[in-house]
Amino acid sequence: MIQLNENQYELLLRLLEEINFNTLFIRSVIAGHVEGKIYVDYLHCPKSFYAISKCGLSLLFGNPNNEQFNNSLFNYFTQKNELRIKDEWLQAYPCEWYPLIEKVVSVGKANRYSRLNFSFDKNEFYKNNADLYFDEYTIIPTTAEMFSSIKGTVSPSEFWCDEHQFLKTSTSFIIVIDGEPASTAFASYRHDNILEIGIETDEKYRGRGLAQIVCSRLIKYCIENNLEPMWSCRLENVASTNLAKRLGFKETMRLPYYHIPV
Repeated sequence: MIQLNENQYELLLRLLEEINFNTLFIRSVIAGHVEGKIYVDYLHCPKSFYAISKCGLSLLFGNPNNEQFNNSLFNYFTQKNELRIKDEWLQAYPCEWYPLIEKVVSVGKANRYSRLNFSFDKNEFYKNNADLYFDEYTIIPTTAEMFSSIKGTVSPSEFWCDEHQFLKTSTSFIIVIDGEPASTAFASYRHDNILEIGIETDEKYRGRGLAQIVCSRLIKYCIENNLEPMWSCRLENVASTNLAKRLGFKETMRLPYYHIPV
């Protein structure tokens, strides 16, 4: 595998357009919204691609039949190396990549799950959230100071380079309780007219319905600004899938999703 130079990233946009599921996390790497790496089979006229974002989401795409590239990938996933520093969640397109990843599963170095893609139904959103009361809470745009203080697996700092990039490109609302961030809904990725929602609620404030309230605030922002809200999550994340449905999202696709621990 050869690491692609950043000045060549935009060459991949056409290939991503051919993929029929959510790839905004890689578009954000290409756009420089978040750190990441892209590896290829050849620097000149590459045909096989492996891309990974700072948050650990990754994608295999392009030609799945380059034996040398595939052997390098297998070794990369199954052997200790300094390049892999955090757990990874991998998707692939086309499906001809799956035998390679299943080989990684077979040697105990990966686990198979499912990832859901959703589409947004505005009528369902209003029907399910008509009785929410926003006035009971202090809901404000997320500030630069809050950017690094929000902790969790879906915190803004995992999806953006820094607070300056976050404030410039993302949109975010936060419920503040007793002066501290309780629940945050933010644009984990934003491209063209699409805004993908990330949500993180502090552990001590969970179970109070805050996620639905703050996500509803962000979705209303999307509707008011002609943006399409997007939601994707792991099938096994029951809380996220249930929240998506309450917010008016409907499942459109279910894909293999591979967890590859460090």
